[in-house]
Amino acid sequence: MRVLVVDDDASTRLLLSRFLRDLGHEVLTATDGVEALDVLEKERIRLVITDWVMPRMDGLELCQRIRKGPFSRYVYMIILTARDTKVELVAAMEAGADDYVTKPFDKSELDVRIRAGERILKLETDLEDRNKRLSNALSIIQRDLEAAAKMQKDLLPCPGCSLPGIAYDWIFLPCSFVAGDTFNFLNLDESHLGFYLLDVAGHGVPAAMLSFTLTKTLSSLSFPGNPLKNLSAESGHYEILSPASAMRELNRIYLADDETMQYFTMIYGIVELESGIVTLCQAGQPHPIHMTGGGRFFLIGQGGFPIGIHSEADFDECRVQLEPGDRLLLYSDGIPDCTDAGGNYYTVERLVETLERWQHLPLGDLTKKVEDSLRSWRGGDEFEDDITLLIMERTSV
Repeated sequence: MRVLVVDDDASTRLLLSRFLRDLGHEVLTATDGVEALDVLEKERIRLVITDWVMPRMDGLELCQRIRKGPFSRYVYMIILTARDTKVELVAAMEAGADDYVTKPFDKSELDVRIRAGERILKLETDLEDRNKRLSNALSIIQRDLEAAAKMQKDLLPCPGCSLPGIAYDWIFLPCSFVAGDTFNFLNLDESHLGFYLLDVAGHGVPAAMLSFTLTKTLSSLSFPGNPLKNLSAESGHYEILSPASAMRELNRIYLADDETMQYFTMIYGIVELESGIVTLCQAGQPHPIHMTGGGRFFLIGQGGFPIGIHSEADFDECRVQLEPGDRLLLYSDGIPDCTDAGGNYYTVERLVETLERWQHLPLGDLTKKVEDSLRSWRGGDEFEDDITLLIMERTSV
């Protein structure tokens, strides 16, 4: 180990240097604290043995300057002095010394104290190496999560765009890098448009992985086994399953096992584009909100049972007539369950009040008002649960 000996007495420096070299250490020397700091800035030294009383800068001030200095490494400090009272010991330790040896020093005692310092420095080095490896691993994980978050968001429909007969906009605010919430539209055929919003129980990567899997499953409409369409043996064509039948099929496919107990809530609907009739099936999701063009608001649906919990769960359907200008709003429970600083919930009622206040605005402006309201309620940009909202508006007959 490289050791710096700091003492204004030449004979003491020589004696310590010989002793330390006999122990196998590389020794550098300085005559006072000022010179010692200069050496420490130029050389990578981890252990310093310093006298207390020295000109220009004494041992206590040297300890203080090292502890406050911009050194990237820890420097182990041993003060060597003729002062041997408890008062001096306390003063040395408060100044930042790690150990204290009185003069005239015993070689075996000093050897033991140096080896104790070496063990501490090795532990500090090992901890520093572990922290670097942990930091590198964390950086890799963070980059992977950022890439996964981008992939997940790329699967969502284009914000502020429109489909034949339907305009839409949305809010998507994951509570971490990736979300268990997702939603999308599906072109079932030329006259029917499917849509869904789902919320996987839990947070983080496990929930996001199932959410991603569900997205790929639901979007693969032309593949056998898709839960939204069924290949007819008679016609040889795919036939659209009703929302309730689709939910039953999803429940069969994704029935949770005893180990993962991973389930999800979902709402799935089909729009008849010509008539504007929407058939909905609700599986544990909050009640959708029907906003009529005349300014009336209705909560619809019966709640239903989440998917993946019970093999015998059944699902009901309801119908909504969307006239041109009517809006249908779907959202995850992260919105009504969003809490303020006092633990009060945002609630569905407050969401409806916000929608009523700004219902005259275009979709993009309306979603912005809802998002602003949620952030104001929360008192910041961090949420405890994923925040997801999808608003659809019928634009033509």
